[in-house]
Amino acid sequence: MSYTDCIARISQLDSLVRSLDPSWVGSLGMSSDTSGVVSGQDFSGLLTGMTETTSATQPSNSTASKWTLGGRMMSPVSGARETQAFGPTNEKLEPSATVNGVHYAHYHNGIDLAARLGTPVHAVAAGTVIAAGKESDGAIIVKIRHADGCTTLYGHLDPSLDVKVGDTVAEGQQIGKIGMTGVTTGPHLHFTLYSSTGKAIDPTPYLASGQLPGTASTGSSGSSSLPSWAYKPAVMSASAAYATTANLYTVMPATLMSPDPADPNKLVKADTAEVLAKFDASSSRIPYASQIRAAAISAGIDPSLLAGLVKAESSFHVNSHSKCGAEGLTQLMPRTAASLGVSNPWDAQQNLDGGAKYLAKQMRNFGRVDRALAAYNAGAGAVHRLGAVPNSKKGYVAKILRTWSSYQGTKS
Repeated sequence: MSYTDCIARISQLDSLVRSLDPSWVGSLGMSSDTSGVVSGQDFSGLLTGMTETTSATQPSNSTASKWTLGGRMMSPVSGARETQAFGPTNEKLEPSATVNGVHYAHYHNGIDLAARLGTPVHAVAAGTVIAAGKESDGAIIVKIRHADGCTTLYGHLDPSLDVKVGDTVAEGQQIGKIGMTGVTTGPHLHFTLYSSTGKAIDPTPYLASGQLPGTASTGSSGSSSLPSWAYKPAVMSASAAYATTANLYTVMPATLMSPDPADPNKLVKADTAEVLAKFDASSSRIPYASQIRAAAISAGIDPSLLAGLVKAESSFHVNSHSKCGAEGLTQLMPRTAASLGVSNPWDAQQNLDGGAKYLAKQMRNFGRVDRALAAYNAGAGAVHRLGAVPNSKKGYVAKILRTWSSYQGTKS
């Protein structure tokens, strides 16, 4: 390597480090040049294939990173794990599709990346926002058109977007946060990459190469300009803490235990998509809606019913503490909370997870909504002995079912 090439390589490394730490002055004493141009020569291609680690060895999978290869395309979520790949699937919620003349009953046109609620979502490359808002199914999405003509879509975002239509965004700029809007199984990002012709294509090789489709060479044998490890997916494995979090991703059940619209005291198995659509339509007036939704899906129950229970128990006050010692949003007694795996009753998601599990247990035990709700509040023994809802709990049950009904768009 010539002296000039060495200087160019060092300058490029300085620029890369400076992008991570703006206070870095640089080994060549250049604090403002981030263009990769030295002495009028463009060496922008020299570091193709570099990550934020400046070592020539493969980066460790134990550290998830939002920075990817080549500087043109990055992972949209730092520390995410892929929970559903691109292509044919057995997931019945996915629509049918005909691809290259082959018809598939269910086809996933993107990849799903699971992460905690509120995790920042970044633009994978510079571009212009061409859509930002709610889809017909309730999902909050952002679409960005990039210089090579391709488009990226970011779905199930939190409603508090950081961009609007017409905004110009930079690579790595935060555009929103992980949410649970639309029909979704848990907190995750649905990421779709469309080619310049509008065809959905598998984003995995482009995330691996760090290149947009119009600039990448992503053959199965790789490119001579990239080291062999450069084709490792940019979405790294999640840490143990992420992997053991119950609500990162759950398999969507076909049905959820729910009150019967014709007789709310009766328990039925309702279509999951319909139940969630009703809940999502009312979610803007339900505190902790995303957390309630995740807990309910995990437990297999209607989130609108869980929301009604939370309103009756704590009026959605996360720090609620009763005289008898019940704690948190779902008012769990300490011993019950411990048996349900709730280590911190003041943590909204933990408390809701525990309350949802406990309510689901009562619904399975009694096979009726009214008795399950009464057992949740008065204890299963009291309801079993009486064989009915105690008179003292009829008002409590009615209150919850009125709230549930109000979230269905029907009159109580």
